[in-house]
Amino acid sequence: MTQAQITLGTRRAVLDSLTGNWLCSVPDTVFNNNFEATFNCTEPWENITIDGQPINIGDSYTFTQVAGDKMYHLVAHIGDTITIDGNICFTFNPIFELTGTFNDDYQVTGVIANMPANQGPINMLTKVKHRGGSTNTENRLKRNYHFKFINPDSTKMDRKFFGLRSDNSWILDAGQIDMLRIRNRVATELWMDFCTPPYYADREPKALSGVRGDFIELFLNGKYNGIYALTEAMDRKQMRLAKYEEPDTIQNGTFHGMLWKAKAIDVITRMSKFYGYNNNRDMWGGFEIKYPDPDDVMPTDYSTLGNAVKFVVNSSRNEFRQHVAEYFDMPVIIDYWIYINVILGIDSGVKNIYWATYDQTLDKKLTLAVWDLDCTFGQNWINYPLHNPTAVGSNVPLSTAAHLFWRLIEISPDSFSVKAVERYQQLRQGVLSEDSIKQRFRDRLQPLFLSGAIARETQRWTKAYDISGQPLDFEAELAYIEQWVDERLPYMDNSRFRPYIMGDSNRDGIVDVADVNNIIQFMLRGDAPMWYEDMNHDDMLDVADINAIINIMLGK
Repeated sequence: MTQAQITLGTRRAVLDSLTGNWLCSVPDTVFNNNFEATFNCTEPWENITIDGQPINIGDSYTFTQVAGDKMYHLVAHIGDTITIDGNICFTFNPIFELTGTFNDDYQVTGVIANMPANQGPINMLTKVKHRGGSTNTENRLKRNYHFKFINPDSTKMDRKFFGLRSDNSWILDAGQIDMLRIRNRVATELWMDFCTPPYYADREPKALSGVRGDFIELFLNGKYNGIYALTEAMDRKQMRLAKYEEPDTIQNGTFHGMLWKAKAIDVITRMSKFYGYNNNRDMWGGFEIKYPDPDDVMPTDYSTLGNAVKFVVNSSRNEFRQHVAEYFDMPVIIDYWIYINVILGIDSGVKNIYWATYDQTLDKKLTLAVWDLDCTFGQNWINYPLHNPTAVGSNVPLSTAAHLFWRLIEISPDSFSVKAVERYQQLRQGVLSEDSIKQRFRDRLQPLFLSGAIARETQRWTKAYDISGQPLDFEAELAYIEQWVDERLPYMDNSRFRPYIMGDSNRDGIVDVADVNNIIQFMLRGDAPMWYEDMNHDDMLDVADINAIINIMLGK
């Protein structure tokens, strides 16, 4: 088939060489209405018909009642030998066209953006590379991409999409293993809608601990490549961290804001052991330095992160209780603990966390930001068996989390566990209600259904290797998630975030002799949890706590 370029008015229709169909982006207001446009083509086509109606190049044609599932049959000839037989389709999502051969190093190439609100294509120059860890191996098919837009002279070129920040750095997230393709976006938006602002928000009110974005449809080397989320990058700019102070002729540079990514599971990212770091390397354990960029500033400075990890590993119970809030942004930590339990973030308790300090010359406290949330809401790393209930079932407790969280639960400094339960109960009345969470998925899916993107994604990737050969069924997957949410939240209500009854040390819902025995067992073990068991809040488990429970039993 000839690679003809069709334009409808000034809008570019993009040919999918896999299906022989052309896809054109128009405003959503066009859908369910007629769309009239001048038909043009770069090839000398003859005997052209659209849905059987003859048309010449340069004529105006009316596409009636445009819809995502509607195709307009196009037939044309070039002489007597070549026949064009395909369809013209419409979407109201942006269409990006990417051409080139990509790997883990940046390649310079052109990108064409066809935006529904624009009357013509936007030609952009960019550096592109593959992005991801386990999603970026040789046998993967639907890859993630990192864009860095540039000018013709290779200097940075900032771009703005969806009314978000203007920047040269953007991510194309494929939702590669996700059977719904939108978990990462929905989960990130959920976090950003309830998370407490970072400790420095009074100085930087625009600081964000997640990235924003929206969905596009991607063509890769002339082939339809499916639904992608085009998102901001998580970086210094997103978190509004203080900038590195460049050196001058008199003094060395000064590290202010620092950003690290927990890229791999390791004893260091687990915060379960401590060993020394090397400031001349861009990795320490599973942590990767993200700001200042090690390509620009080396040696780096791991001291703030290192001191925090060392504190979690080596501090005594009393030291941890008294000083943990000096090392970590506790309101954010409380929210994150709730969050990863609610969504069952099986890949988010140790890795897939950004740790940051705003300005270590002022305060060495660490806060966090989220990323890579595909393995949430009942999604596993692999899809065979699909929705394995032993791994991602709605009543599976989150078990993989950094030692920081388990020490917080065990020791409960400043009533951490009580505050977590109270915060959870508050959020359950709104943003963490079952209906609210389920509506988020519906709201994100509906435009993709209406635009026809879901049907195209299904046709392109169902039973692909990336999803372990499983069929894509978006309606069935949405039903699965909704059932999962309906089961997960009550499970959380009655387990990790169960409201506390004073004296109910074993949290079985009643105060009785079993609670007294429970306290005695804790006392005999010596190093035992003290979240609710310390009845008189003196940071000790002793006879006074037993007497307090007995008094509750006696109604005193």
